[in-house]
Amino acid sequence: MTTRYTLRASIAAPPDTVYKALTDAAALESWFAEHAEVSLEQRTFGFWGRYTLDGEPGKQRLLSFQPGRSLSFAWQLQDAETEVGIVLEPQDDGVLLSLTHSGVPPRASGEDYWVGDLMMLSLANLASYCEGRGIGPRCDFSSPPAGEARGSADIAASPAAVFASLIEPAQLDRWIAVRAEVEPRVGGRYDFGWDHGPVRILELEPGKSLAYSWRHSWDDQHGPESTVVRWELDGSQGQTHLTIVHSGFGQGRRPDGYQLGWMEFLASLKRMHEAGAAWRPVEQVPAAA
Repeated sequence: MTTRYTLRASIAAPPDTVYKALTDAAALESWFAEHAEVSLEQRTFGFWGRYTLDGEPGKQRLLSFQPGRSLSFAWQLQDAETEVGIVLEPQDDGVLLSLTHSGVPPRASGEDYWVGDLMMLSLANLASYCEGRGIGPRCDFSSPPAGEARGSADIAASPAAVFASLIEPAQLDRWIAVRAEVEPRVGGRYDFGWDHGPVRILELEPGKSLAYSWRHSWDDQHGPESTVVRWELDGSQGQTHLTIVHSGFGQGRRPDGYQLGWMEFLASLKRMHEAGAAWRPVEQVPAAA
């Protein structure tokens, strides 16, 4: 059974800037894919390489385009032809981009990630690129993580400001949590309000590091707090290098899904700090009943 999802991203850039980022091969290689080939006149639109799921060339086919307004293409995933449609709507402060992906097949056996997660990450990077800032991390699917999920980002904000967004409930609710609860001490509660996720603080050094235990959602075989998430911050003078390591995965359990998920959250956190009051998260539109 296939699925359909819709994402929306507010981008503080003119429609022509965003459209060029979507349809220029060099731009696509800057924020999205390792390799791209585009010629709308010749109806060529393709991307491939290590940052792409099913990353072999020849997987895409241009369907339609309206300069400055829309783009659609077919994308073969797991031998199924899916369809991606992108629409740009001008706003007072830029563009509202809507992406709809239909015909998406179920996840392959053993995979913990899927294409919607990749597109959430990619739209955050598209927004940063179009707004003239450095992009966040990209997920390398050619080198699956072994034993732990790891990622990093350089953020134009002080370590104190970035650390506050990891420990203050109101800030956590902006970029990752839904009803965060934090007792800021070692042994204290740390909760995103999810049905899984963080449990209690294991290490706390303001402005430098934070570690907490993590409970999984897939089964009860590994215990209630079987892995550890650790954030490390390094920087000064308004710049922070932020690293996350999610470790402790047991034998036979792949951390691929967490690797991609943490990349997505890193990109969102980076944008939140760097875009300021104009920042809006990439949102998934609830499916119609």
